[in-house]
Formats: sequence, structure tokens, C-alpha cells
Amino acid sequence: MVAGQAQVLFNGMLATWPSVTGGKLRALAVSSAQRVPTAKDTPTVAEQGLPGFETGSFQGVVGAAGMPREIVARLNAELTRVLNAPEMKERFARQGTEVRTGTPESLGTWMRAEQARWAKVVKDSGTKFD
Repeated sequence: MVAGQAQVLFNGMLATWPSVTGGKLRALAVSSAQRVPTAKDTPTVAEQGLPGFETGSFQGVVGAAGMPREIVARLNAELTRVLNAPEMKERFARQGTEVRTGTPESLGTWMRAEQARWAKVVKDSGTKFD
């Protein structure tokens, strides 16, 4: 994109937003369900004419199956504390993303739902993988 070899890019905010704020790229839409606070003037894909469109990227932390529950709870508590610190939230916001924390169970539920959602998209598309 920045080199002028492509006309359109569909990419995550963390990788793209610095080039938008730096004037090298122009954001046409965001793929989240709602507008991003850092990019209030950038409409969503759904607002641009594809109702119901929602996708995005996420970062999560997972561990080995069978990890002791007390270790999982401690790691989750510490990561939540650090990520919810005002300076971290501000830092991520400047990069065009937001911090969302939750429980290990909520991450597992979300991951299973996303797997089912995208499996259906692939199946409905008729795409076959070799």
C-alpha cells in the first residue's frame, strides 16, 4: 500500500493506524461492529453498505491444556491489572485499538463461537482446502 503497489488493504488497526495518522493511507472503513473511538469519523463496513458485517483481530493469551487453575487465575489477574492501567489503555488507543479483558472462560467461549462462525462461512462459500 504505502509503496503504491496496491490500491486497497484490509488490515488490523495496530499495523495500519500509524500510516493513516501519518497521512500515508486513508481509512475507508473499520470492520468492527461499532466505530473505533480513535477513528470516530471512519465509518464501519456495515455503515458503508454491508449490514451485519463484523470482523476484527484480537490478541489473547492461552496456555497448555491442564494448566493448574490457580496459575491460570493468577496470570489472568496480573495481565488484567497491567492491561487496564490507564497508561496502557491510552497507549493502545493511540494505536487505534482498545483493551478488553475478561475471564479465561469468556475467552474460551468467544474462541469457540468464532471458530463455529468462520467454519460456517467457509462451508457456505464452497471453498475446498487441499
